[in-house]
Amino acid sequence: MKRISNLMCGLCLLFAACQSEDAFIDSPVASGEGNVNFMVSVPEVLETTRATLGKSSNSARGGITNVDFTKYDLRYQLAVYRVDGEGESVTYTQVISPQRKIVDNYQSVNYSLRLTPNRTYRFVVWADFVMQGTDTDLHYDTGSFENITCKDEVDEQLNDESRDAYFITEEVAVGADGIMKDFVLKRPFAKIRIVTTDWNIGKLEMPDNFKISYYGCKRFSSINVLTGISESEDLGESGSTLVYSGSIDKEEKEYADNYDQGEHNRTLVVDYLMADLNEQTPIHFTFEALDGAVPISSHNLNTDIPIQRNWLTTVIGNILTTDAQFTISIDENFENDWIEGEEWWNTEILTPKEPRYDEATKTYRIYTKDEFAWLPDHILDMVTEVNDAGNRVSKGVTILLENDIDMSGIEWKPIYTSGEPTYTVDGQGHVLRNFSMNGKFGAVYEYSALGGLIKLKYNAYTGVWGKFEGVMKNLIFENITINGLANDEVHTDVEGNPIDHSKEYAYFAGCIGYTGANYSTTAQFENVHAKHIHVKASTGLTTQNIGGLIGWIGVGGGATWMDNCSVNDVHLTGYQAGGLVGQIVGGRGIAIKNCLSENVYIRMRSRSGISGFVGQYNDGAGSRIENCVYPTYVEYLDDKEGAIAEYAPENNFFGRCTKNEDKIVIISSEVPEP
Repeated sequence: MKRISNLMCGLCLLFAACQSEDAFIDSPVASGEGNVNFMVSVPEVLETTRATLGKSSNSARGGITNVDFTKYDLRYQLAVYRVDGEGESVTYTQVISPQRKIVDNYQSVNYSLRLTPNRTYRFVVWADFVMQGTDTDLHYDTGSFENITCKDEVDEQLNDESRDAYFITEEVAVGADGIMKDFVLKRPFAKIRIVTTDWNIGKLEMPDNFKISYYGCKRFSSINVLTGISESEDLGESGSTLVYSGSIDKEEKEYADNYDQGEHNRTLVVDYLMADLNEQTPIHFTFEALDGAVPISSHNLNTDIPIQRNWLTTVIGNILTTDAQFTISIDENFENDWIEGEEWWNTEILTPKEPRYDEATKTYRIYTKDEFAWLPDHILDMVTEVNDAGNRVSKGVTILLENDIDMSGIEWKPIYTSGEPTYTVDGQGHVLRNFSMNGKFGAVYEYSALGGLIKLKYNAYTGVWGKFEGVMKNLIFENITINGLANDEVHTDVEGNPIDHSKEYAYFAGCIGYTGANYSTTAQFENVHAKHIHVKASTGLTTQNIGGLIGWIGVGGGATWMDNCSVNDVHLTGYQAGGLVGQIVGGRGIAIKNCLSENVYIRMRSRSGISGFVGQYNDGAGSRIENCVYPTYVEYLDDKEGAIAEYAPENNFFGRCTKNEDKIVIISSEVPEP
């Protein structure tokens, strides 16, 4: 049996006289026998501290970004245990009791120790928030690192970012020459947030407080940070008797970035849940929104919603209005994006309806989601006609959006046309929002290699439009998720059976998956914007040609261009990936003018052909990038680890150009001063 014991030296542990082999020294020690120097930090954006309602607040981040440091300090505590034996007979003896360091703003801290050489020690660090000017426990009882518990009453836990905390447990062999090492802490929690997409729509009364009751799942009660193992209680299926409450200010948003940038998006609830070590855990809960004591809406989320240690789980949808729909996304390390499409657990029934058509102007007018849902199965007949020779030709139609379209709860089938008929889509400034795709639908793309010896078939062309040729203008895409169920291990279908995500592809994926197939085709995008885009699919090389707005653009030829287009808050996984466009074949001239990309996060499966603007050019001949802005904030992450990767694109505007890179003309494209 493993045994954990403590040497109770108290304050004497600060002095070698108490225990001659170990000492804590609150100042640097020289390198040499038994000396240990290391830096401790928590994984956040260092420069984004803020006051309440600050411009950098972001519910997708944690306490370091969101707490008000005029009210709180950050407290680090370090303890050291000597490791004796191995396997089942291993023991841990505490030789340095928890040593505290307090900082009044975010910063890493340094510890210097003197330890006996040629021994193995287990270092344990816990960091949490305390009230400004104090060093006493606030949210967590840290009297024993073997049993850290929550001090808060249940109804005090929601919407308090200062409940975030971090820890690390790591064994280190200390040699004769000492050691220098950096530790980066991670959360023992999963963070869950609930984001509504219908805030203040229709001027309806909005809520100011919320209640959550977890049930049919585990509720974690403590953690042993020496072992990393947490304890839990099983909550019954009939509903938890524990009701968690929180409130917001109806007049001002608590957060500024990420989903809260949208006019009708707002983070309503955040909570930090203790999670199992290295395992996903399904949770369920009921949610109630109230204005004072008056109920506004309530929902029972009885599907398996996954949480995992150091993940962000987002429930997003029309939470405040009738027949609310949700999408659940999962973000490992608060950076990864795995989307659980709401169609699996809270489906909406569609009855596709043919939109009205004006023959004189060759115009379709779309007012409802049922009319928009007519397009995937009828688009070819809508935009083409058969000529005297029996061939289908474009008839030059225009599709006008007369309202915003919300596809919450729908497993979207991408709009796709075989061949290359062209037509015009004019959004008239309206929004296509809350589209979710999991790869079930899509045209088959056959990939050949080695002279045809290898042939692979994919469900490709994934996007609101899987394939588009023509003119698209004055349109906004918002909250678009593609193939997000991949790697969601706990997810089950409505009958409780595990869902296999191994064949979900994101191939030619974006709001528009594929366009501009050849030099004679028109592919023009003007005043088209995308925000809150998530593209994630099964592992392997099938996640490629993905972009926040367009996945793949062909060879061009003078009629292919983008003007005044933008993306913001884009999360991609794969290769040949770009915040704006994934891949451009090029070679005959493709112009990108007055376009902007910002807040891009790419998890990489290769180290080339990736950037926050355009992922890869195959041929740069004749292409222009004019008066554009590449992202001031972009993160390149290792797909396996989720950590920041050592990667830089060949150019700020493209990750790689395989041919004629020197022929890409970049004009007056500068990032403005912040």
